[in-house]
Amino acid sequence: MDESLKKMGPAADLVDVILRNSANPTMIEGGYQTNVIPGRATAAVDGRFLPGHEQELLDTIDSLLLPSVRREFIHHDVAMQTEFSGTLVDAMCAAIRAEDPDGHPTPYCNAGGTDNKAFATIGINGFGFKALRVPPELPYVRMFHGVDERIPLESLRFSTRVMQRLLQTC
Repeated sequence: MDESLKKMGPAADLVDVILRNSANPTMIEGGYQTNVIPGRATAAVDGRFLPGHEQELLDTIDSLLLPSVRREFIHHDVAMQTEFSGTLVDAMCAAIRAEDPDGHPTPYCNAGGTDNKAFATIGINGFGFKALRVPPELPYVRMFHGVDERIPLESLRFSTRVMQRLLQTC
């Protein structure tokens, strides 16, 4: 898997995060003064798991915790899957191809959050749709939620054209 990722160039950053479960500490808090050992400390860990692999991630985390450490959920969500087919998918692909004949619409696993998860729990399928084309030299994937998260104006114009085309055909 790692050898295949090396061959993907900039796309590897997007693909790497969807190939395995992950857990990243994002917030750590403890103590109230520099020279006092805190009686309690907390850490928030952002865990992402592949569909069907939630227990595997939780077991791994639990195996790393000391007996004195307790794990609890701040937010607990699902990993969802949706079949990449149907009239909406056809319309999304057509909108992309109309603006970029060399484009290759493809399904992928979204490593981020989505409101579609709430709909999935009540049986409504949803699709993430990123009508985005960025220059290959822009490290867009590495910029997610960063202080310099941005896209070029031409990328925004492209996205606007694709979305307008999609909405007019649906």
